[in-house]
Amino acid sequence: MLLAGWRHGVLIMTLVTACATNLAARAGDASTRMPAGYVVGMEISAADPDTAAYVLREGQEVSVQIGGALFDGDQVVVREANTAVTIETVNDHHMRVDAVHSPHLIKGELPAGGRFSAFAAMIGELFRGRPEARTVNLIGRNDDALRLQIGRTVPQRVVPGTRLWIGWQGGVKPYTVEIRDRAGGRVLAATSANGRSVFLALPREASGPLVLAVSDAAGAQVHVDLLADPPPPAVPAWISEGAPTPAFGQVATALWLLDRKPAEWDLHAAAIAAEAGNYGAAEELLLRLAEGKRPSR
Repeated sequence: MLLAGWRHGVLIMTLVTACATNLAARAGDASTRMPAGYVVGMEISAADPDTAAYVLREGQEVSVQIGGALFDGDQVVVREANTAVTIETVNDHHMRVDAVHSPHLIKGELPAGGRFSAFAAMIGELFRGRPEARTVNLIGRNDDALRLQIGRTVPQRVVPGTRLWIGWQGGVKPYTVEIRDRAGGRVLAATSANGRSVFLALPREASGPLVLAVSDAAGAQVHVDLLADPPPPAVPAWISEGAPTPAFGQVATALWLLDRKPAEWDLHAAAIAAEAGNYGAAEELLLRLAEGKRPSR
Protein backbone atom coordinates (compact mmCIF):
# COMPACT_ATOMS: atom_id res chain seq x y z
CA MET A 1 0.00 0.00 0.00
CA LEU A 2 2.81 2.36 0.87
CA LEU A 3 4.54 1.64 -2.44
CA ALA A 4 1.27 2.07 -4.37
CA GLY A 5 0.65 5.42 -2.61
CA TRP A 6 4.15 6.55 -3.41
CA ARG A 7 3.63 5.70 -7.08
CA HIS A 8 0.28 7.48 -7.09
CA GLY A 9 1.92 10.60 -5.61
CA VAL A 10 4.69 10.51 -8.19
CA LEU A 11 2.09 10.28 -10.95
CA ILE A 12 0.19 13.30 -9.61
CA MET A 13 3.41 15.34 -9.28
CA THR A 14 4.41 14.36 -12.82
CA LEU A 15 1.05 15.48 -14.20
CA VAL A 16 1.13 18.75 -12.26
CA THR A 17 4.69 19.44 -13.43
CA ALA A 18 3.76 18.67 -17.04
CA CYS A 19 0.73 20.96 -16.91
CA ALA A 20 2.74 23.77 -15.35
CA THR A 21 5.44 23.36 -18.00
CA ASN A 22 2.81 23.41 -20.74
CA LEU A 23 1.15 26.55 -19.33
CA ALA A 24 4.51 28.28 -19.01
CA ALA A 25 5.35 27.39 -22.58
CA ARG A 26 2.02 28.77 -23.79
CA ALA A 27 2.56 31.97 -21.81
CA GLY A 28 6.01 32.30 -23.31
CA ASP A 29 4.58 31.76 -26.80
CA ALA A 30 1.98 34.47 -26.19
CA SER A 31 4.60 36.96 -25.05
CA THR A 32 6.75 36.35 -28.12
CA ARG A 33 4.03 36.14 -30.77
CA MET A 34 4.52 38.27 -33.85
CA PRO A 35 1.64 40.66 -34.60
CA ALA A 36 -0.27 40.38 -37.86
CA GLY A 37 -1.01 44.10 -37.82
CA TYR A 38 -2.51 46.96 -35.84
CA VAL A 39 -5.68 48.95 -35.23
CA VAL A 40 -5.26 52.37 -36.85
CA GLY A 41 -8.70 53.93 -36.56
CA MET A 42 -12.05 53.76 -34.78
CA GLU A 43 -15.46 55.22 -35.55
CA ILE A 44 -17.45 54.75 -32.36
CA SER A 45 -20.34 56.89 -31.15
CA ALA A 46 -21.33 54.71 -28.18
CA ALA A 47 -20.64 55.98 -24.67
CA ASP A 48 -18.95 52.66 -23.87
CA PRO A 49 -16.68 51.64 -26.78
CA ASP A 50 -16.51 48.04 -25.56
CA THR A 51 -20.23 47.63 -26.22
CA ALA A 52 -19.75 48.71 -29.83
CA ALA A 53 -16.66 46.72 -30.84
CA TYR A 54 -14.04 44.39 -29.42
CA VAL A 55 -11.32 41.92 -30.38
CA LEU A 56 -12.04 38.27 -29.65
CA ARG A 57 -8.73 36.62 -28.68
CA GLU A 58 -8.62 32.99 -27.55
CA GLY A 59 -12.22 33.19 -26.36
CA GLN A 60 -11.70 36.45 -24.42
CA GLU A 61 -13.09 39.89 -25.34
CA VAL A 62 -10.29 42.47 -25.59
CA SER A 63 -10.89 46.21 -25.83
CA VAL A 64 -10.16 47.83 -29.20
CA GLN A 65 -7.31 50.32 -28.86
CA ILE A 66 -5.85 52.47 -31.62
CA GLY A 67 -2.30 51.24 -32.09
CA GLY A 68 -3.15 47.93 -30.46
CA ALA A 69 -1.60 44.82 -31.98
CA LEU A 70 -3.68 42.19 -33.74
CA PHE A 71 -2.55 38.55 -33.84
CA ASP A 72 -3.20 35.54 -36.02
CA GLY A 73 -6.53 34.03 -34.96
CA ASP A 74 -7.97 37.26 -33.53
CA GLN A 75 -11.44 38.31 -34.62
CA VAL A 76 -12.47 41.94 -34.92
CA VAL A 77 -16.10 42.07 -33.83
CA VAL A 78 -18.31 45.12 -34.49
CA ARG A 79 -21.69 45.04 -32.80
CA GLU A 80 -23.29 48.36 -33.77
CA ALA A 81 -24.28 49.64 -37.21
CA ASN A 82 -22.70 53.10 -36.75
CA THR A 83 -19.35 51.68 -35.64
CA ALA A 84 -16.24 50.75 -37.64
CA VAL A 85 -12.68 49.69 -36.83
CA THR A 86 -9.89 50.39 -39.34
CA ILE A 87 -7.03 47.90 -39.37
CA GLU A 88 -3.78 47.44 -41.23
CA THR A 89 -2.46 43.88 -41.37
CA VAL A 90 -0.07 41.77 -43.40
CA ASN A 91 -2.95 40.12 -45.30
CA ASP A 92 -5.72 42.74 -45.22
CA HIS A 93 -3.46 45.75 -45.78
CA HIS A 94 -5.75 48.73 -45.07
CA MET A 95 -9.30 47.63 -44.21
CA ARG A 96 -12.38 49.13 -42.57
CA VAL A 97 -14.36 46.57 -40.57
CA ASP A 98 -18.00 47.45 -39.89
CA ALA A 99 -20.96 45.46 -38.62
CA VAL A 100 -21.67 44.07 -42.09
CA HIS A 101 -18.15 42.57 -42.32
CA SER A 102 -18.06 41.40 -38.70
CA PRO A 103 -16.57 39.24 -37.34
CA HIS A 104 -13.35 39.61 -39.33
CA LEU A 105 -10.68 36.95 -38.83
CA ILE A 106 -7.04 38.11 -38.63
CA LYS A 107 -4.47 35.92 -40.35
CA GLY A 108 -0.68 35.89 -40.69
CA GLU A 109 2.36 37.33 -38.95
CA LEU A 110 4.75 40.19 -39.61
CA PRO A 111 8.37 38.89 -39.67
CA ALA A 112 9.78 41.54 -37.33
CA GLY A 113 6.66 42.46 -35.41
CA GLY A 114 8.20 42.08 -31.95
CA ARG A 115 11.08 44.53 -32.52
CA PHE A 116 8.67 46.88 -34.23
CA SER A 117 6.24 47.11 -31.31
CA ALA A 118 7.73 50.27 -29.74
CA PHE A 119 7.34 52.23 -32.96
CA ALA A 120 3.87 50.77 -33.50
CA ALA A 121 2.82 52.16 -30.12
CA MET A 122 4.14 55.59 -31.10
CA ILE A 123 2.28 55.46 -34.41
CA GLY A 124 -0.89 54.51 -32.57
CA GLU A 125 -0.48 57.58 -30.39
CA LEU A 126 -0.13 59.70 -33.54
CA PHE A 127 -3.34 58.23 -34.96
CA ARG A 128 -5.11 59.19 -31.75
CA GLY A 129 -3.88 62.78 -32.15
CA ARG A 130 -6.43 63.64 -34.85
CA PRO A 131 -4.55 66.20 -36.97
CA GLU A 132 -6.10 69.63 -37.22
CA ALA A 133 -4.82 70.44 -40.71
CA ARG A 134 -3.64 68.79 -43.90
CA THR A 135 0.05 68.82 -44.72
CA VAL A 136 -0.54 70.71 -47.95
CA ASN A 137 -1.77 73.74 -46.02
CA LEU A 138 -0.54 73.55 -42.44
CA ILE A 139 -2.16 76.24 -40.31
CA GLY A 140 -0.05 76.11 -37.16
CA ARG A 141 -0.51 78.46 -34.24
CA ASN A 142 -2.32 81.73 -34.77
CA ASP A 143 0.48 84.07 -33.71
CA ASP A 144 2.51 86.84 -35.32
CA ALA A 145 6.07 85.58 -34.91
CA LEU A 146 7.52 83.69 -37.86
CA ARG A 147 9.16 80.55 -36.48
CA LEU A 148 10.87 77.58 -38.10
CA GLN A 149 11.18 74.83 -35.52
CA ILE A 150 12.42 71.85 -37.55
CA GLY A 151 16.19 71.55 -37.37
CA ARG A 152 16.70 74.62 -35.21
CA THR A 153 19.14 72.91 -32.82
CA VAL A 154 21.72 71.34 -35.14
CA PRO A 155 22.53 71.59 -38.88
CA GLN A 156 20.32 69.25 -40.86
CA ARG A 157 21.74 66.57 -43.13
CA VAL A 158 19.75 66.35 -46.35
CA VAL A 159 20.07 64.07 -49.37
CA PRO A 160 20.32 65.73 -52.81
CA GLY A 161 17.32 64.92 -54.97
CA THR A 162 14.96 64.65 -51.97
CA ARG A 163 11.61 66.45 -52.00
CA LEU A 164 11.77 68.21 -48.64
CA TRP A 165 8.73 69.10 -46.55
CA ILE A 166 9.05 72.37 -44.63
CA GLY A 167 6.47 73.54 -42.07
CA TRP A 168 6.61 76.69 -39.94
CA GLN A 169 4.50 78.87 -37.65
CA GLY A 170 3.27 82.43 -37.65
CA GLY A 171 4.23 85.20 -40.06
CA VAL A 172 2.30 87.07 -42.74
CA LYS A 173 1.42 85.41 -46.04
CA PRO A 174 2.54 85.03 -48.75
CA TYR A 175 5.77 83.28 -47.82
CA THR A 176 8.95 82.59 -49.76
CA VAL A 177 11.05 79.48 -49.14
CA GLU A 178 14.57 79.22 -50.51
CA ILE A 179 17.54 76.88 -50.34
CA ARG A 180 20.77 78.80 -50.85
CA ASP A 181 24.44 78.04 -51.04
CA ARG A 182 25.88 79.20 -47.72
CA ALA A 183 29.16 80.49 -49.12
CA GLY A 184 27.99 82.54 -52.11
CA GLY A 185 24.29 82.95 -51.38
CA ARG A 186 23.27 81.46 -54.74
CA VAL A 187 19.64 80.31 -54.75
CA LEU A 188 19.44 76.60 -55.60
CA ALA A 189 15.67 76.16 -55.17
CA ALA A 190 12.76 78.45 -54.30
CA THR A 191 8.99 78.46 -54.06
CA SER A 192 6.16 80.55 -52.59
CA ALA A 193 3.24 79.58 -50.38
CA ASN A 194 0.10 81.01 -48.80
CA GLY A 195 -0.16 78.23 -46.23
CA ARG A 196 2.46 77.40 -43.61
CA SER A 197 3.95 74.33 -45.23
CA VAL A 198 5.46 73.56 -48.59
CA PHE A 199 7.34 70.95 -50.59
CA LEU A 200 10.68 71.95 -52.07
CA ALA A 201 13.00 69.64 -53.99
CA LEU A 202 16.69 69.78 -53.13
CA PRO A 203 18.59 69.75 -56.46
CA ARG A 204 20.65 66.65 -57.16
CA GLU A 205 23.74 68.75 -57.74
CA ALA A 206 23.52 70.40 -54.30
CA SER A 207 26.57 69.84 -52.10
CA GLY A 208 28.22 71.12 -48.97
CA PRO A 209 26.83 73.67 -46.50
CA LEU A 210 23.47 75.21 -47.41
CA VAL A 211 20.85 77.47 -45.86
CA LEU A 212 17.07 76.91 -45.80
CA ALA A 213 15.30 80.26 -45.37
CA VAL A 214 11.62 81.12 -44.91
CA SER A 215 10.56 84.76 -45.25
CA ASP A 216 7.14 86.42 -45.05
CA ALA A 217 5.42 89.44 -46.58
CA ALA A 218 6.34 91.59 -43.58
CA GLY A 219 10.07 91.06 -44.15
CA ALA A 220 10.67 88.60 -41.33
CA GLN A 221 13.01 85.70 -42.07
CA VAL A 222 14.02 82.51 -40.27
CA HIS A 223 16.51 79.90 -41.38
CA VAL A 224 18.22 76.61 -40.55
CA ASP A 225 21.60 75.33 -41.69
CA LEU A 226 21.75 72.34 -44.02
CA LEU A 227 24.50 69.99 -45.10
CA ALA A 228 24.00 68.13 -48.36
CA ASP A 229 25.00 64.56 -47.56
CA PRO A 230 24.50 62.04 -50.40
CA PRO A 231 24.41 58.77 -48.41
CA PRO A 232 21.20 58.58 -46.32
CA PRO A 233 21.32 56.61 -43.07
CA ALA A 234 20.75 52.87 -43.46
CA VAL A 235 17.31 52.05 -42.10
CA PRO A 236 17.13 48.62 -40.40
CA ALA A 237 15.33 45.95 -42.41
CA TRP A 238 13.01 45.16 -39.50
CA ILE A 239 11.35 48.56 -39.95
CA SER A 240 9.89 47.60 -43.34
CA GLU A 241 9.38 43.98 -42.29
CA GLY A 242 7.37 44.97 -39.24
CA ALA A 243 5.06 47.44 -41.03
CA PRO A 244 1.75 46.12 -42.36
CA THR A 245 1.50 48.83 -45.08
CA PRO A 246 3.97 51.11 -46.89
CA ALA A 247 2.52 54.26 -45.27
CA PHE A 248 2.82 52.69 -41.81
CA GLY A 249 6.44 51.87 -42.64
CA GLN A 250 7.18 55.41 -43.80
CA VAL A 251 6.00 56.86 -40.50
CA ALA A 252 8.01 54.22 -38.62
CA THR A 253 11.11 55.11 -40.64
CA ALA A 254 10.59 58.79 -39.84
CA LEU A 255 10.28 57.98 -36.12
CA TRP A 256 13.46 55.89 -36.28
CA LEU A 257 15.34 58.83 -37.81
CA LEU A 258 13.91 61.25 -35.25
CA ASP A 259 15.14 58.91 -32.51
CA ARG A 260 18.77 59.28 -33.63
CA LYS A 261 21.24 61.50 -31.81
CA PRO A 262 22.26 64.15 -32.63
CA ALA A 263 18.99 65.31 -34.20
CA GLU A 264 20.53 66.01 -37.61
CA TRP A 265 18.11 63.98 -39.74
CA ASP A 266 14.84 65.63 -38.64
CA LEU A 267 14.22 67.36 -41.97
CA HIS A 268 14.90 64.14 -43.85
CA ALA A 269 12.51 62.33 -41.49
CA ALA A 270 9.80 64.90 -42.24
CA ALA A 271 10.32 64.34 -45.97
CA ILE A 272 9.82 60.59 -45.56
CA ALA A 273 6.68 61.05 -43.44
CA ALA A 274 5.26 63.48 -46.00
CA GLU A 275 5.61 60.81 -48.71
CA ALA A 276 2.79 58.92 -46.97
CA GLY A 277 0.34 61.55 -48.23
CA ASN A 278 -2.97 62.10 -46.46
CA TYR A 279 -2.22 59.48 -43.82
CA GLY A 280 -3.42 60.38 -40.35
CA ALA A 281 -0.31 59.42 -38.38
CA ALA A 282 2.00 61.15 -40.89
CA GLU A 283 -0.03 64.35 -40.83
CA GLU A 284 -0.05 64.44 -37.05
CA LEU A 285 3.70 63.85 -36.93
CA LEU A 286 4.37 66.70 -39.37
CA LEU A 287 2.09 69.02 -37.43
CA ARG A 288 4.00 68.28 -34.24
CA LEU A 289 7.39 68.74 -35.91
CA ALA A 290 6.30 72.14 -37.21
CA GLU A 291 5.34 73.04 -33.63
CA GLY A 292 8.72 71.91 -32.31
CA LYS A 293 7.40 68.79 -30.57
CA ARG A 294 9.67 65.77 -30.92
CA PRO A 295 8.21 62.31 -30.36
CA SER A 296 9.76 60.19 -27.63
CA ARG A 297 9.75 56.45 -27.08
